[in-house]
Amino acid sequence: MVTATGTFEPGHPWRGNPKFQIKFDPDAARKLMAEAGYSKDKPLKVKTQTSASGSGQMLPLPMNEFIQQSLAECFFTVELDVIDWNTLFTNWRKGAKDDSARGAQAINVTYSAMDPFFAMVRFLDSKMAPPTSNNWGFINDPQYDKLTAAALQAFDPAERDKALAALHQRSVDEAEFLWVAHDVGPRAMSPKIKNFVQPKNWLIDFSTMTMN
Repeated sequence: MVTATGTFEPGHPWRGNPKFQIKFDPDAARKLMAEAGYSKDKPLKVKTQTSASGSGQMLPLPMNEFIQQSLAECFFTVELDVIDWNTLFTNWRKGAKDDSARGAQAINVTYSAMDPFFAMVRFLDSKMAPPTSNNWGFINDPQYDKLTAAALQAFDPAERDKALAALHQRSVDEAEFLWVAHDVGPRAMSPKIKNFVQPKNWLIDFSTMTMN
């Protein structure tokens, strides 16, 4: 596991150059919350849906409880609505406006960032709002739509990567998500295996490998 500073980390062609630096700084967080009118005696109450297990997640409940406790130190009162993983994914597709959200302002799911659509487009493009896809919060930003269209319509890989980098950069600067950690998928294998290429997701290309 590594700390996340976005969907893509420095060195990735879709990273961009976000101005907002995601970091652990409780003092700065409390200062921002105080400027917004919140305090220890007047916390911001929020609710998020999550699951206790499922789909190869690391330790979702302890991790969510740690975030809950950390945010409590920054004037948030977080209610965790813990539900079955399959129900959580069904609710994810229904969106925040559906009764299944039960008043939640956020939903906590794991996902694979294996391609532009899975990593960003389905969450940020306004056309991907339920029931079409996974834009759970009904994000509607013309700039996101413009950048996703540019990426999807690009025939030149460099132009596509440029649009995707700008899309990711904006999503980080706008703090659309609460990025926590990347599961780097550690693996152990025989030293006889050669030509293994470590992917940036859970899907492995076996065609490059040989065995001595």
